[in-house]
Amino acid sequence: MVRLKQIMTKNPVKVDSRTTIREAVNVMVEKKLGSLIVWKGEEIVGIIEESDIVRNVLARDLNPYVVKVEEVMSVPYVIDQEKTDDEASDMMRQQKVRHLAVSSHAKVVGIVSMVDLIKPVYSGKSFWT
Repeated sequence: MVRLKQIMTKNPVKVDSRTTIREAVNVMVEKKLGSLIVWKGEEIVGIIEESDIVRNVLARDLNPYVVKVEEVMSVPYVIDQEKTDDEASDMMRQQKVRHLAVSSHAKVVGIVSMVDLIKPVYSGKSFWT
C-alpha cells in the first residue's frame, strides 16, 4: 500500500465554476488532463471529468461554448493525503468517480486518478515515468 501523498498530482489545475465547457476542454487538452478541480471563490465546488463532458454535454447535444462547468461537474469527493491507494480505490468504486481531490489539513493539495492507482509504485517512484 502506498500513501496518496506519494502518488497524487500536486498543485492540481483548477478552473472557475463559471468557465465554459469549451474553455475547460482547451485546458484539459493543453495540459493532457482527464479532470480539473472546480472552484468558486476560494472553495472547491466540484470536479469536471471527461466523462461529465461526454454524458452531460455532448450526449445531450448542448453547446460547449455556452454551458458552464458548474452546470455539469461532478460532486467533489475529497480524501486525505495520508490515506492509502486501497482506500482511494474503494472510495472511487463506491462513488463511481475516476478522480478524487486530495487534502491536507482541510486544504486541497492534489488530485489522484484511477490511472495513478494502477501504476506500479516502488519506493515512491513509478515505473512509468
